[in-house]
Amino acid sequence: MLFDLYLPQRVLFGPGSTYRLGEEAQRYGKRVLLVTGRRSLKETGNFERVTAPFSALKLELVFFDRVDPEPGLDCVEAVREYARRERCELIVAAGGGSVLDVAKAAAGLFYEEGPVKEYFYGREVTRPKLPWIAVPTTAGTGSEATTNAVLIDREAGKKQSLRHPFWLADVAVVDPILTMAQSRELTARAGLDALTHAIEAYTCRFTNPLSTAVSIEAVRLIVQNIYTAYTVSRNRDARERMMQGSFLAGMAIQNAGVGAVHALAHSIGVRYGQPHGLVCGVLLPHIMEFNLPLVEEKYAALAVAAGVVPAGTDSGTAAARFVDYVHRLVARLGLPAGIGELGVKPEDVDGLVEATLPAGSLKTNPRRVTRPELKEILRRAL
Repeated sequence: MLFDLYLPQRVLFGPGSTYRLGEEAQRYGKRVLLVTGRRSLKETGNFERVTAPFSALKLELVFFDRVDPEPGLDCVEAVREYARRERCELIVAAGGGSVLDVAKAAAGLFYEEGPVKEYFYGREVTRPKLPWIAVPTTAGTGSEATTNAVLIDREAGKKQSLRHPFWLADVAVVDPILTMAQSRELTARAGLDALTHAIEAYTCRFTNPLSTAVSIEAVRLIVQNIYTAYTVSRNRDARERMMQGSFLAGMAIQNAGVGAVHALAHSIGVRYGQPHGLVCGVLLPHIMEFNLPLVEEKYAALAVAAGVVPAGTDSGTAAARFVDYVHRLVARLGLPAGIGELGVKPEDVDGLVEATLPAGSLKTNPRRVTRPELKEILRRAL
């Protein structure tokens, strides 16, 4: 077995870890660009929690608060140019996966001369990044543990990852307190995104000992805590364990990969303007049904680890019950049962298939996905 591992350089995890932001930031300089979404940091009451550590150490903060939930290349360009103009020595991203992805790409391309679009389509990254710190405020994408930034070329209607091996955050500050004011809707979508990461990383074609260990633990943590976090938003234990699960799932996909859920989610998300976590959650049980014949033993192991079935249950029964559990979980969290409710029509299937076939995530899916099979998956998921 051959594999490469990419791991975060430094991780500060736990309730209150945000207050260490200032001491971490000052190791990289005094002028800091704080990148956030348009409203969420202030609406959740986390703005002061994030900014106070910088003020306490008299670091100079400048703000970029215009990242959209599904960001495009133009947003990365804007952050990069703003950081250059303000002569920032460090970027700090506080928000969900979209905020972290934009900051990651802007930091990664800070010293590059070409437009972001050229790197999105394959131009080689040759220069080191600007230091950046990840402060996730959702338990979902695990972007604080990955090297990839998911972005949209709106002109071409294309959504894909822009990545480089050296784009891992210099520091990840993972504070579950920041997630306690999340809405039920966001908790469900983000949590199912993390669960999708964990399941796909555990079953994809390029697993390794590290990804296997962290993904199975991520599934356990998420399955056992997602509904509590959804129904009792300020349950500290559930929030902490969901944050652990999301972070571990991010590590898993960074070092193993994902699968057909993500390949389809990118195509559907960009075409219908739907949030990534929502699309992943709706698709997940349908793709699990498709993959079941090839990963029965793995689904069975996940079912036992997560407490869905008792140890000793035969693998066929355990695997089937795990798939059924995910179907029921999606419903309990208030998500649609099929992609038809996301706007997909039967006549759209052929176009979605053609948009999805080039996706690299199809190649890592445990079961080979051909054009006819992809059409059948989409029709069943309607």
